[in-house]
Amino acid sequence: MRNIARVVLITAGLIWGFGFIGNKYILDSGWTDVQLLFVRFVSAFVFITLFYFKRIIKANRVVIKQGLILGVFLFFGFFFQTWGLEYTTASNNAIITAGYIVILPLIVYLFDRIKVPRNTIMAALITMAGIVIISVDFTEFTIGIGDVLTFLGAVFWAIHIFILGHQTKKHDLFVLLAVQLFVFSVFITTIMILGDGFPTIARGYDDRFNLYGVGLLLGFTASFLAFTMQAFGQKYTNPTEAAILISTESVFGPIFAMLFYSEPFSITLLIGMILVFGGIVLSETGGNLFKQRNKTKQAG
Repeated sequence: MRNIARVVLITAGLIWGFGFIGNKYILDSGWTDVQLLFVRFVSAFVFITLFYFKRIIKANRVVIKQGLILGVFLFFGFFFQTWGLEYTTASNNAIITAGYIVILPLIVYLFDRIKVPRNTIMAALITMAGIVIISVDFTEFTIGIGDVLTFLGAVFWAIHIFILGHQTKKHDLFVLLAVQLFVFSVFITTIMILGDGFPTIARGYDDRFNLYGVGLLLGFTASFLAFTMQAFGQKYTNPTEAAILISTESVFGPIFAMLFYSEPFSITLLIGMILVFGGIVLSETGGNLFKQRNKTKQAG
């Protein structure tokens, strides 16, 4: 089951990577990020309610409480990431957000008092290095208030992944996700009504697609389906491993951008992809490699 969970987590990363294209198309067409998140998460909540209504209405207070906590951390992860993007570059925002990969081992050690395996830490650092190479324009890299806000978002992401890893092993993952999506929907709807208002632009900038249709598709795939896959995957893996596997969205995103959004290929993208792939391989096989090396030394 653990191997299946690993594939599921990588698939979630692939969906989020492809979702980058839809997000970019909607934002380039005139919607604000708040309007986009409103359509995505409200529709995702509707989808999960339709699919799992009987399980949701049977939820007990303990599951609802944990879902509320997860929903708050999920929302503030998005909130600070988006707020930080207003005051920093896209490169800074992407790389600092991905910092949850290296924050998680520290959280695991502090709260669970479990020492994270050496190969997992090395894999996290290698994966992080790959994301740095893919995401960062080093000519623009500076530190400012936007970077601090983005870092706070990364902390919330890391805590969310940590708590989710624990709670999916104890409770119904669909109920947990439903409550999270409900909390997010309430927060983002309130912010939208007080600020940007409901989206009014119906067609994309190239007049090819209906923006509401694209938003609903993202709600089903990137918010409902991918978050369900993340919760399932974390049920059978540890938080740090899960963080490494879902971080593949940072690789899939640029690939799909080249294929479908005419963004250019670069050698740095290739190097970054190799490092991320290497980090994943080390995360999944490193322990066996270290054991085999020790056996070889002992035999010698």
